[in-house]
Amino acid sequence: MKYQLTSEQIASKVAGETVILNHNKGAYYGLDEVGVLVWDTLEKGPQTIDDLCDVVVDEYAIEKEECKADIDVLLKDLISERLVEVVN
Repeated sequence: MKYQLTSEQIASKVAGETVILNHNKGAYYGLDEVGVLVWDTLEKGPQTIDDLCDVVVDEYAIEKEECKADIDVLLKDLISERLVEVVN
């Protein structure tokens, strides 16, 4: 299963942070450092959880299984806000 950014959002870097706007809801979202790394990776195209974890594990001292669990929660949150969608 792969994940990609939806067309319902627009993101930009502001003062070193990524700010995301869901233009259908008119809501803004911010991400922490790891969230920004995941988002930046998703901007390159559809990614699997393993792809995303590889990037995070390379950057941060975290176990792969813990990383997968954390990214799964993040992706579910982003999907519920219609910022990310599942593709095959």
